[in-house]
Amino acid sequence: MVGGSLGVGGGIVLVPLLVAAGLRRHEAHATSLSGIVLTAAAGAISFGVSGEVDFALGVTIGLGGIVGSISGTWLMNRISARSLTIVFAMVLLVAGIRLISGASPVPGSVSISSTAEIFFALGIGVIAGFLGGLAGIGGGVVIVPSLVLLLGMEQHMAQGTSLLAIVFTSSAGTFVNMRYQRVRPMDGLLVGCGGIAGSLIATRIALGVEARTLSLVFGFLVLFVAFRSLYRTFRRPAV
Repeated sequence: MVGGSLGVGGGIVLVPLLVAAGLRRHEAHATSLSGIVLTAAAGAISFGVSGEVDFALGVTIGLGGIVGSISGTWLMNRISARSLTIVFAMVLLVAGIRLISGASPVPGSVSISSTAEIFFALGIGVIAGFLGGLAGIGGGVVIVPSLVLLLGMEQHMAQGTSLLAIVFTSSAGTFVNMRYQRVRPMDGLLVGCGGIAGSLIATRIALGVEARTLSLVFGFLVLFVAFRSLYRTFRRPAV
């Protein structure tokens, strides 16, 4: 429901819950990313039916996201669980502060007709994919703020477009994680199936909510998860 309503895939909730359920940190990130594939696909379809997806932009960001996600997932499998938690929290902190601050979008077109705009969209995808693959969250915490604040896209359209791009990033990251045997397939499948139901319900709700309200909800949610993750990490001695 979080993924569908906010256009972020759901990893900001999935990762902490999977850790709390007993999965190791690396397994939680990898399994979260695998479940997001189904959740994001369901949300993208739901937003798309309502005309709230820019397909050309979403695919372009997604293609850049494949490259970034493969790199981020590769790095995720090579750093400590403590470092992984800190990275996860810092990604959320930046995204949450930007949205809550209410920064004005940069005036501009969301068309990708020019070469410069195509490379800009690919760049968003690479960064989002890298951080998404590293943090196990799909990349929506980067894509949504970028589309709203940098390209001036309306919040609902940004969320639908983000979910389409996340299908690409999460699929690529999951492929790499499967090779490292980090994914728990049955857990990922069950999370994804639950995510489909939650995403379809939440996108219907999101389309009826004012865009600024969604931005604030998104911002406060990710800040809560970020501070919680940092608190739990620094409360314990490093191992």
